[in-house]
Amino acid sequence: MVDDLIFDIGMHSGDDTEQYLAQGFRVVAVEANPALVTAGKERFEEAISLGRLAIEDCAIFNREGKTEFWLNVERDEWSALDREVAGRQGIKCRKIEVRCTRLSTLFEKYGVPFFLKSDIERGDRYALEDLNPPNLPRYVAVEAHELDYLLLLWNCGYRNFKIIDQMRLNSTFPTLSNEHVYSRLLKRAFWYVDRAKNKFGRNLMYKPGSSGPFGEKSRGPWLSLEDVAYDFLHLRNGYKKRGTLDPLSWFDFHAKLG
Repeated sequence: MVDDLIFDIGMHSGDDTEQYLAQGFRVVAVEANPALVTAGKERFEEAISLGRLAIEDCAIFNREGKTEFWLNVERDEWSALDREVAGRQGIKCRKIEVRCTRLSTLFEKYGVPFFLKSDIERGDRYALEDLNPPNLPRYVAVEAHELDYLLLLWNCGYRNFKIIDQMRLNSTFPTLSNEHVYSRLLKRAFWYVDRAKNKFGRNLMYKPGSSGPFGEKSRGPWLSLEDVAYDFLHLRNGYKKRGTLDPLSWFDFHAKLG
């Protein structure tokens, strides 16, 4: 494992890459959207020239070669390998062909990173399925789409977990239970304040839409898989009066090697 290296799978606008570079890390950023790759190379020209950043213009997949990639024409952050994922809510998308590679191929090329962030619209499974003990990142963050993501991480050897509310990266409010009417009302008030802060606030520590802090700086204590699964499954199955998660938000799983 390379202690000063981070993999940013799904670079998008580059806000996460910018954060990692500012913290002194070297970064390998992976992005399949050609327009975002071009923008990233312009934005980070200096970091690339200094050897602190490499941008791989490809999709993470289960094989090497070429594959279809669907560009969402209205919300480029929804672009994906799967047409239904990219075009959800009936939004128009168009097909292009991109290079694809396995995550393990990039590990062989650059080294195993200290931290792996993946946010590639349900393509994250291909990254998680390609993780192989004992060559693993110490920390992983992945968008919380499926319970299987936690199980894949557990099978690799990760034993400490969090589920992070991505709407609350700049929040100073405590995490409240959903199991009492008063705490639910207070949570809703917090949500509106946090949303206004993200939209109108100045000098925010984390840009809205970014992945936020990782590792020991991420919000809250490390939990067992069972505790995180409890929260996630109540949210997924519509039990709004259980757990701690807000149904109006979206979430990332974080994992730490045991």
